[in-house]
Amino acid sequence: MQNKQKRGTWVIILTLLIALILSVIPLPESWLPYRPDWLLLVFSYWVIALPHRIGLLWAFIWGLIFDALLGSTLGMHSFTLCVIAFILQLNYLRIRIYPIWKQALTMGGFSLLYLALVLWLSRVTGSPESDLSYWISSAINALLWPWLFILLRDIRRYFKVS
Repeated sequence: MQNKQKRGTWVIILTLLIALILSVIPLPESWLPYRPDWLLLVFSYWVIALPHRIGLLWAFIWGLIFDALLGSTLGMHSFTLCVIAFILQLNYLRIRIYPIWKQALTMGGFSLLYLALVLWLSRVTGSPESDLSYWISSAINALLWPWLFILLRDIRRYFKVS
């Protein structure tokens, strides 16, 4: 039995850090509903691409970092990322064989679930109400998924992340 060496952890961490930076870059107030959930998209790619390496522990840690960065209730994004990572790990083989347009629709659905869980947890903890524009980012995530998937796949292949 051959021992496979894990390679490219720094590439995974770097892409997740870039996603965190893109998630907190200041935008005009009118553009905020259109901001994609970068961390969700990048993290979802890595779970689908490398489910044996990226899982619930990574989701928990990066969710806590995201909570600390946003100043939100500690554990809110961590819990939602763990739920998404769990579902993705159960279905990664199925999602991999989907055509790219179907993957985009699937990621739109996961994005809706992510936003619903964050909204529910923020209401439980006493945060203010949201309006209809809150849900727009899930459509943006679905539209952005094909290009992000191709970019991250090429990065993974170039640096031989395994």
